[in-house]
Amino acid sequence: MARKWLRQLLLRTFPPVSRKKALRIAYEKLAHDVRDIPLKCYATKPPNCTPYLPSSVSSEPCWYVFAPWDNEKNVFAIRSSRLILVGKQTGTIFYDGEAGDEG
Repeated sequence: MARKWLRQLLLRTFPPVSRKKALRIAYEKLAHDVRDIPLKCYATKPPNCTPYLPSSVSSEPCWYVFAPWDNEKNVFAIRSSRLILVGKQTGTIFYDGEAGDEG
């Protein structure tokens, strides 16, 4: 009973991060010259995404945001997509790196 009450109190005090807010947080991480490229945001890990994630990511559910690399407009290369993980509870960026989808 105390756990349920505490969970409700935390949700009222710190509401979950919406998809729109997660995209705003990810846009802030991008370089200015690629901010006009649209981002893709997923509520769960897409099937073709296999990043090497640190253990801290498993502690909180995350938004999976696919973003352009900062030099996306200047480089033509076959490489993995850029993945930014934004925590659904805190809005913390837990990961910014390769999505592991190059294969």
